[in-house]
Amino acid sequence: MIQKGTIFDIQGFSVHDGPGCRTTIFLKGCPLNCKWCCNPEGIAPYPEILFYKSKCAINDCDGECIESCPNAAIIGGKKSANINTLKCGKCNGFACVSQCYYDAIKISGINLSAEELMKKIRRDRQYWGAQGGMTLSGGEPLSQIEFTAEILKKCHDAYIHTAIETCGYAPWKSYERILDYTDWIFFDIKHMDSAAHEKETGLPNDLILENAKKIAASGKCRLIFRMPLISGFNDSRDNIIATADFISNAGTKEVNILPFHNLGRSKYSLLGKEYHYKNAPSFKLKDVSEIKKIFQKRSIKCYPGSETPF
Repeated sequence: MIQKGTIFDIQGFSVHDGPGCRTTIFLKGCPLNCKWCCNPEGIAPYPEILFYKSKCAINDCDGECIESCPNAAIIGGKKSANINTLKCGKCNGFACVSQCYYDAIKISGINLSAEELMKKIRRDRQYWGAQGGMTLSGGEPLSQIEFTAEILKKCHDAYIHTAIETCGYAPWKSYERILDYTDWIFFDIKHMDSAAHEKETGLPNDLILENAKKIAASGKCRLIFRMPLISGFNDSRDNIIATADFISNAGTKEVNILPFHNLGRSKYSLLGKEYHYKNAPSFKLKDVSEIKKIFQKRSIKCYPGSETPF
């Protein structure tokens, strides 16, 4: 049986997800449900509907999207249709997409075999330059471990630089399967307090921190921690110090601070979801500068925002 992965985006010419120019592949499915996530379409493990309500012209068409829906998820309205996206998870065909004449309904997520994806990666290779490569992001790449392991091995065997971006929440045996084929790992550390972590992401952090220590101890790849900086969640001085101490004790010396932004806000309405962080403030350069000093005091290289280790 051919193993297939579910992917919601492929970005060529990426310069923020590893050294050089890269091809970054975004896989669907994540065990965490971070309330500020900028890729909410990557959380569900299956293809799902994006509904552009402003494009819908239900009164100017025949409403064939309604008739085509086997789950009665679409209801006509005065100005536009309404879609109950919770019912769309049961759908396999998404016939409504082909029936929409105004391009108001789209699918987020396609299924590709490893070889189909490798064709796209090889196509981009000529544009990377000497330092480029391929990065698996998400979602959480290890939530599709069979597909992820196959892609990483194929790239490794083809002398393609490999990187993954991970939330850290996966069985250790999954990480063991990919470490020999992964050059760089970007590893999220969201909060050092397990209860606080669970409140905003849906899961505790015990497994995440344990995996981080094991990856660092393995010495098999370059491990760079990433910390999304969220006002009112993990930006307290106590948590920053605890995070810096953890990274230092793990034996690694690099962290990328990612100040909060709400660029993914519009995606929530497309998915029929609520965005909990719409009023969260962004960080000023002075605030991030003070945080950087805490890491530097422990001899940890700190790359805030667009500053990167590559």
